Parts: sequence; structure tokens; C-alpha cells
Amino acid sequence: MAAGDEGKGKRGFRELDLDLDLNLDLRRELGLDRLSRGREELAQKRELGEEELGRIVISEELSLGFTEHKIEMYVPESRRDQVAVGEYVVIPCDYAGGRIFARIKRLSYRKRDELDDMSEVHTLINAEHVGEEEYIELAELEPISMITRSGKAVEVRHIPKPNTLVRRVASLDEVKLGLDLPEDGLFLGYVAVNGERIELSGGLPVPYYLRNDPEKTGDPLIFTHVLIAGMSGRGKTHVAKNFLRQLVGSRYRMERRGGEEREVNLVIIDPHNEYWQMMEDNPYLNLSAEELTTLRAQGVKLGGVRDLQVFVAKERGRGYRGSPKFIEFTLPFELVRDFPYLIAGGEVNEEQMGALQLLVRDFFTWAAGRARPKTYRAFLEFLDSEEVLERYSGGRIHRQTLEALRRRVRRPYFADIFDQEANPITELYKEIFAEGRVSVFPTDHLSAEAERVVVLAIMSMIADAKTKSESATSAPWGRQIVRHPVVLAVDEAHNFLTNLETEQDRIIAGKFVAAAKQGRKNRLGLVLITQNPQDVSEAVLSQVSTRILLGMEQGLAERAGAPKEYQKALPYFERGRMVVHSPENSYPLELRGLDFCVVRHGG
Repeated sequence: MAAGDEGKGKRGFRELDLDLDLNLDLRRELGLDRLSRGREELAQKRELGEEELGRIVISEELSLGFTEHKIEMYVPESRRDQVAVGEYVVIPCDYAGGRIFARIKRLSYRKRDELDDMSEVHTLINAEHVGEEEYIELAELEPISMITRSGKAVEVRHIPKPNTLVRRVASLDEVKLGLDLPEDGLFLGYVAVNGERIELSGGLPVPYYLRNDPEKTGDPLIFTHVLIAGMSGRGKTHVAKNFLRQLVGSRYRMERRGGEEREVNLVIIDPHNEYWQMMEDNPYLNLSAEELTTLRAQGVKLGGVRDLQVFVAKERGRGYRGSPKFIEFTLPFELVRDFPYLIAGGEVNEEQMGALQLLVRDFFTWAAGRARPKTYRAFLEFLDSEEVLERYSGGRIHRQTLEALRRRVRRPYFADIFDQEANPITELYKEIFAEGRVSVFPTDHLSAEAERVVVLAIMSMIADAKTKSESATSAPWGRQIVRHPVVLAVDEAHNFLTNLETEQDRIIAGKFVAAAKQGRKNRLGLVLITQNPQDVSEAVLSQVSTRILLGMEQGLAERAGAPKEYQKALPYFERGRMVVHSPENSYPLELRGLDFCVVRHGG
């Protein structure tokens, strides 16, 4: 044994020759001392620094390319229990004027040449003597960026030198630069590895933000849309509430209105009667003064939203229980003039949809000419009149098509949801679509059929106004929506923006694809929250740039757009652990959300 070995439980790292980690005394005992004295003299031990993990080695080759790399680190015995896949490391690259920021992509054990199964050594060594120390551990490293001496992150174009010492990340700046993290924005959580937050000097975690300042980053990324997806019980609503709370109070420039700056209007579709709780503080939150100071320094917004209103749709025969304070509204049938598909249902095909649009248009012309009310009841009377039969008997609408439509628009729930005794939503628009307002629409008190009509009406009003030019927006509610930024958050999004199965689905998806494409320009942001991303319209999902993914099955992870390196891991993610994939924001990475909700949640 080399001098200084006695009393040490772990052997230090021998430079230059990995094979020298094999116990030299064992080699001599077996008559395998084939190493020259010169090479033994190089086998001097060196203790690694506290943050050092190993050295760059060449097991087969050391290479760097545009798409494929082969960069490996030898992990000495003293560090083998301290490294894990996914950890971030730094490789000095002094000759190139910087250091490479990388991630441990793969760990492996290799056999030493002298202990190859085909060699005579295995016939001589008792199996009890062949332990972990008889193998080499290598870590394959994935280069992410090069941090220059001037403090910029650039692409990796220089290869590290063999034998270079590799260390853990040491500072907040290294993580921010290496992963290209924004300095501020909408707080999402903390950078994590394998479920644990990264904590650097001082024990402080690394906050992660979604870019939100147009002066620094161009268009805020909320207007390129967000998906929050995960299986039931993995904390979707918790994460969504914390994220949406950060949006409240954000101000954005309106390109369509001469660049004036306006505060965002947040509209939330709430199928489980949970988001109205955002008006209240979390009664169970008990943070120390130090924790509060840290969170506020990181820009985290805490506490209930004071300017939050709950709007409840009225369906005949059903009552709402939830928020202690709410405003009741009804859907006026006049909205069907703009959105005929609201009374289409799922069974109407393309031909029938065209006929229905014609009937709706003619009804409103007929009602205006005769001073008749523009109600659902009046529409049914119109369809039953002999005048209608005569008008379309010439072939504009086939008799069988007309009869089919008559049956389908007579569904009982239409009579229960349209024109009820409450304020029409088209008259409450100044309260609902108000600058700085959070407007929550709980729907769990409605029948499933009525819920879909109500939600599609609200979503359609927003998408329609944000798609048209201001001059083409004739409805007063449309002109109101155009005036300020709107973020529409839809929980259980798979129920309302479904895969294209019916003509109604295709129309809704098309409307939202058009609105999403103009989101940056017209200041419309979508936040889609779902446990079934595979059921959300693929056309709509294709417009979403930021994906916040919690625990889910591998197939769902792939459908939701999870990076390949995380698809197999996501099924094992516990509550609050997530992956964020936002190409315009940062490198794909893992986060740990806050353990608590910043507003009331449950209870």
C-alpha cells in the first residue's frame, strides 16, 4: 500500500491511471504485479476538495459534437455514495475562458481490464474478496452551457481537458447562468434534483420564475400559454393556485391600444368549487419572520386576493353552495346569435351545424322585425311555425335535417339555463371583465350539460373579443374585454377543449387556436389545468409553450410534452414535485413547489 493508507476507510483518488485503484498488494499476492515502478510512483493519493467529485477521463473517447457527446467523469470510492443522476456539476475549461455547466446523465460501473471475466484472475480470487472497489464507476456528463469569465452563458463549443477536476455547482449565479434562469418573474418553485431542492451556500434554495417583464424579455410568457397537468392527488390545484396568485397585480403593455399599460384580468373556470378560496388567506400558514422575509425577497406574493368576485350561473332547480359571497347570472339566449354552437350539442354534424347557423341568423332577423323577444322560448316558437316550414321547403334546409334540429335544440337543460331570473352575463361584463379583477366561475352545482353550455359561453366571449380587431368588436362586452390583458384559467380543460370528435368540438378548438396564436399581440393568456392531457385538443396543446408537469403515467407524460429524460421518472413524482418545460424560459428542469398554499386551500 502507498504511504498514508493506514487508518483510512476510503482510498483517495489516484491520478492518471484508473487501474491503480485495484489493491496493489492483492496484485502482488497473486503474482500479477505487471506495473512498472514508474507508474506506481504516479499513484500518489490526493484528497478531493469538499465539492470535488472526480476527474474527466477517457474510457473509450472524449468527444463533443452538435448533438452527441461523450464526456465522462471518474468517480473515486470516496465519492460514489454522493453522486446521483440529474445533479448539476461544473467542469473548468480555463483554456476556453470559462467553465462548462453540466448535468450527470448516467452512472455506470465498468470492469477493470485485469478483472475481465475471461482472464485468469477470476479463477484465483475468492468471490468474497471481489467487492465494489474492484470496479470503476463512471458518470456520463451532459454539457448544458458554457459560463464565460465575463458572466455570460453561451453554447458549449470547447471540449474539457482530460484529468480536469469536476465539482458541484457552488453558487446561485452558477445555477442561474448555467440554466439560463430569469432573475425575476412569476414564481413557480425552487430548482430541484431528484425531489430535493438545491441548496447552495447559506442553505438558500434557487427560485425559478416564468419570464414576465416585457422590458427585459420581450413578450411575457404567460401570453404564450401554460399547461399544468398531473394525475389526481399530485397537487395540481395547489400548484395552480400558487401560480395564479403570482399573476394578480401584473401589468402589461397593450399593443392594440397604443402601448398603454394595464393590469391583468384573471378569469377562472372552477369545476370543483375551489378557486373562490383564493380570496382568503391560508389560515394554517404559520411562517417565521425569517421565512417571510426570504419569500418576499424572492418576490413571492402571499395572502388572499382582495379584488376577487365569484359569479354563479343560475340553472332552474339547482342551488349553489360555496363562496359566502357571490353574484348570480344567467345566459341570455342572445349570446347564441354570436355562438350558435352553444345549442348544438355533441350530435350535430357539419351539415346540420350549417343549417343551425342559418336558422339562428334568421330567427334574430325575424324577432327584430316583429319586435319579439330574443329568447330561447321564442326561438322554439319560431322553429315550430308554419312560416318556417314554408320558408325552407324550397330546399335551403332539407326537411329531415330541420326535423332533427328541432328535436336536438329542445333539450330540457337549454330551457333551464337560458334566460333565467338573474342578471344576464352580457350586462355584468363591466364587473366580470374588469381590469385587475379576479373573476371565478364555480360550476359544480350545474348539471353536466348546463355546465358545458355555461363554460363554452364564457370562453367564447373572451376568445371572440381577443381574436377580432377592436373596430370589429360590436358587442359592448367585447369592447370591454379588448381594453386590458386577460388570462383565462380553465380547470378540467379536457372537458371543454376536447379532442376533435364532434363539429362543436372542432369549432371551439378552432376558435381557441386562433385566439392562442394572437395571444402575445392581443394579450390573451391561457392556463389549462388537467389530469387528462391526452384528452385536450391536440391543436390547442400545440400552441402551449410552458408545461408544468406533476406526477403522471409515462404515456401521459409523453402526450403532455414532457422531455424524454423525465418521461420515465414522472410516474414516481410525489406531491409538489414537478418538471417545467418552457423553451423560451430556461433549460428543462425539475422543481419543488412550495409545501404550503399561499392562499386558502381546502378545509
